[in-house]
Parts: sequence; structure tokens; C-alpha cells
Amino acid sequence: MKIQQLEYVIAVAREGSITKAAKKLYQAQPNISIALKELEASLGIQIFNRSPNGMILTPEGEEFLARAQTIVDEMQSLERDYAQTPENELKLKVAAARSTYATSAMGKLISDYSEKTDKIEVHVMETSTAKVMEDICAGKYDIGFIRIPSTYADMIESRLKARNLVGKTIMEFPLQVVMNMNHPLAQYEDIPYELLYNYPEIIHGDDEPEMMRRASINQDYDDKRSTKRIFIYDRGTQISMLKTVKNAYMWVSPMSQRVLKYNDLVLRKCSYANNLNRDMIIYRKASENSTLISDCIRTVFEYADKVEGLEI
Repeated sequence: MKIQQLEYVIAVAREGSITKAAKKLYQAQPNISIALKELEASLGIQIFNRSPNGMILTPEGEEFLARAQTIVDEMQSLERDYAQTPENELKLKVAAARSTYATSAMGKLISDYSEKTDKIEVHVMETSTAKVMEDICAGKYDIGFIRIPSTYADMIESRLKARNLVGKTIMEFPLQVVMNMNHPLAQYEDIPYELLYNYPEIIHGDDEPEMMRRASINQDYDDKRSTKRIFIYDRGTQISMLKTVKNAYMWVSPMSQRVLKYNDLVLRKCSYANNLNRDMIIYRKASENSTLISDCIRTVFEYADKVEGLEI
């Protein structure tokens, strides 16, 4: 059994056909077909049922896929943790949930490295907190940023520890409201919560349950009272919508004054949002002594301090 065969099984299961998997992996279709048949023969099981509608996992195949995915994830994790990156090269994969300032800090890190490195290869993915934890644990990404209600902190830290992940709190804060500088409510320094119902709300598109929204904003928060809601996953699109959807608003963490000014936005307090949220940076315990991870942590904390101090 070879790792490549396991990767083929995962790709075929994900894509639903050998043809699509071959395109995804930049492999010849016959090579994958032969490899799968050899694997099934050596194991004495049938992993896929071949049908006119594509490749369908058998019950044995479902079990095999789960174990194959674990093995491939572990291999990727080992390679990322112990591969030696040349000093004149920056290779980094970042997974982030929501924190605009955190990805801005990564931009600062990249700029610093670009002055002393010959090659830069950085991948940044926006996703949910659960997916960040999953992908960091699997070794698909080097470092991640998550946001949780502070009341969930003990539970999340327990999960991180169980997965051999390290989590450091960057900042803790109540959510605030961001809106266009010409928004009718921009005149308030502390916005009365009941007035927000009259305006469209932009919501992060990972479709979090109402209990999470309550834990993030206020224990009495009622998700159903808001009737104008726009769910958007991408951060850039969220900012674009705040500029173009008339009188839209969004609950956010502290934001850079530079970003606000550039996009004609303002940040306002809303005392109703009295629950605290916590932004954390997470990474694998095996990466603790990595110079690059240390640089990431230092840069993010320095940037976060400036955002909180309204310096940037």
C-alpha cells in the first residue's frame, strides 16, 4: 500500500469520478484506475461501486476512506512540522476565521520577510473556527486564527489540548458595530440596540447557530427579530457591501482606523453587546520552536496592540 494510492481514494471519493479526480491531481486517468484496482486486490475489499452516476463508496470503502484520510493528514502534518525551509524562503499557510486585523498582521509579516527572502509562498484561507482547528490539526495549515465567545474558552482550550494544538489569546472584547460614515446611526457614540432592527445586517456566512450569536452579543439576543439579513463569507465582500448596501451594518471586533478611513466606515459602541469574545492564534505543539511561528505570533500581538490603541 502506498500513500499515493490513499490520496487517489480520497480524491475519487471527493470528486465522485476517476475522470474528475485525475484532472484535480494532474494525473492520467488510467494510472488512477490501475492503482485503485491494485489496492482493492491487495486488501481483498471493494472500495468503490462503479455506476453510471460515478464512483460510490461501499460500506467497507467508507471505513477505509476515514482511516486513509487520517493517515494522509498525519503525513502532511509530519512533512510540514519537520521539513527544513531554506533561510531565504518564506513558506506559510494561514487559516483565519473573521479577524481582519490578524490577516492584516500577516501582510505586515510578509512585507518584513520580503526584504530578506528570495522566495515567498503564502496561502491564506478564510473559513469557520471549526474548520481552522481541523485543518491546523491535520497539518494542512501552519497557523490559524479563531474567534469564540469567552464563555466557551474552557471547552475550546480542552479541544485544542486534545488535538496537540496550542492556543494563545490575542485579545478579548465586546463586539462593536461598523457602518458607513453616512449611516443614520453614525451620529451615536453608543447606538441604542433597538434602532438596529430598522437596517440591513451583514452577517458572517458560516451560518452559526443562534446560541452562538447570543453568546457573542447578549444572552437575551433574539435572532428572529432581524428581518433584513445578508450572509457573506468573504471579508472583502463584507466591506464592499457595507459601502454599497444602503444603511447596512455589521457586528465586528476592533478594526484598524486605517481600514475604516479608507473604506469610509466608522466603528460604534453598542452597550447591549455586553458579552466578551476572544480571538486566539493556534498552531501545532510540534511547531512551538519554529522561528517562523514565533515571528507570526510576535507580529500579530504587536499589530493587535496598535489596533486596540487606535494607532493604526
